[in-house]
Amino acid sequence: MIGRDDGNDALGVGLLSPPVLIGCLTNSCMGVMYAWSLFLLPMERDLGLSRAELSLAPSLALACFMLGMMLQMAVSTRLTLRGTALLCFSLAGGGHVLFGFWPTLTSLILGYGMAFGTGSGLGYGFALEMAQFVKERNRSLAIGVIVSCFALSGILISSVFAQAILHSSPATSFLVIGFGILLLGVFVVSKVDGSSLTPTEEIQEPTSSEVFTLRFAIMSYCFFAICFAGLLTISHISGILEEIGVPSRLLGLGAGLLNLGYIVGSIFGGRFVDWVQGRIALFFVCLLTVAALLMMRSDSFLVVCVATVFVGLCFGGSASLIPVLIGREYGISQIGRVYGKMIFSYGLAGLIAPWVGGLLYTKTGSYSVPLAVTIVLAFVGLIASIYFSFALMMKR
Repeated sequence: MIGRDDGNDALGVGLLSPPVLIGCLTNSCMGVMYAWSLFLLPMERDLGLSRAELSLAPSLALACFMLGMMLQMAVSTRLTLRGTALLCFSLAGGGHVLFGFWPTLTSLILGYGMAFGTGSGLGYGFALEMAQFVKERNRSLAIGVIVSCFALSGILISSVFAQAILHSSPATSFLVIGFGILLLGVFVVSKVDGSSLTPTEEIQEPTSSEVFTLRFAIMSYCFFAICFAGLLTISHISGILEEIGVPSRLLGLGAGLLNLGYIVGSIFGGRFVDWVQGRIALFFVCLLTVAALLMMRSDSFLVVCVATVFVGLCFGGSASLIPVLIGREYGISQIGRVYGKMIFSYGLAGLIAPWVGGLLYTKTGSYSVPLAVTIVLAFVGLIASIYFSFALMMKR
């Protein structure tokens, strides 16, 4: 069993060690969130709701995801590893099952938006905690692999089950996913023990004046803009492809390509910071985000597919790039504390991006306006990243 009493020497140190496998399995379950766009059209068809109404669910889920991440350490300290695993899988699986048995907008908000969103955030944090049981020399790579697995279920669902989802009842799909998560949860819970997570060392909390600086504001906004682009695309890529005339049998390809980009980005994003020596990494990611969004406005299926991969690459890259950049700016010991404050950017993007995309589509009948708004936000982030990378560097 995996727990606090297990020393690092007792565990495998490679990528196939038990903690990494448990973390990967957990994140793969929680990453079902990134397959939402596949359910958008079937729900619109079967429930008779607008995309603006339906988009409230992923917006709330992403906001609750942020809340779950913020609460995860406190929950693990009080409930133990096993209790945390039990809670996150119960919320994530139970939320899907609730909608499956009671397919209404209310159950979608309560089950998917609140229960699954919170459970997914707790599960994401729990999965990352598994990396602490890996020896230090392999820990950064283990974190990257665990983070990348958050997109695995999105790729699997979109590549293997897309047609079944698009042509079947959303309630049935949610029941299958929900019971699948609960079943895998039983396995994970059986593999962790009842030990609690306790701090291994006392680290001084940074003051507000040390954290909330201009560099913090710029990094937070750039993170927000990248996440906004990624989360809007994740929520609406099937609709975007449908708008340019892509046949229904290929609509699931968008989610798969985006999640593929996300996996590659999350594995190598942190290392990219080291390769380019710091701040300029943020500039390159913001630049690629703007370029990808401009490509997304094309009527060419191939161009939109390439753009989707690039959006996923930037979105996934930010998940590991930002923490590494924080370590360079504030010190390694402060990554968790500063990132815990900066994660608000992800939550804000998650709260408004899917809903804004759905609302603007409902009002205009096209994704041109949602994409234009996203491009403006990303371009502002690009300008800010130029100042962050060059002007602030010159002042050092």
